[in-house]
Amino acid sequence: MGKVVRFLLMPRLLMLGLLLLAAAGCAFPDTRWVKPGADDKATADDLVICRHAAQQESFSTPIFVSPVWAGRHWTHAEADRFYDESRLTRFCMRNKGYELVTVAPPQTQAPATPVEK
Repeated sequence: MGKVVRFLLMPRLLMLGLLLLAAAGCAFPDTRWVKPGADDKATADDLVICRHAAQQESFSTPIFVSPVWAGRHWTHAEADRFYDESRLTRFCMRNKGYELVTVAPPQTQAPATPVEK
């Protein structure tokens, strides 16, 4: 009976998980780096440079600084490396004079109703 219940419940749990993940993805506002006088190409180039430098720096972190037991050996946690890269990228971009701003979604207005006189 246990296998039957698991077989019937698994697709529903999977769908619920995917639905929650999709809803969570919609909750984050769009952001972009802005700097007075910088065009989109310069911003994209600086972001690539900063991401590359952050990735190099996060990979140079010694394994023993943040060990996590992963089976038979110690490894640097992927979540720590992702956090480090994100933090270092933000630091680099701010040092280049950029500011991370939230992009407001376009406002949609309902059609105006005619006013009767």
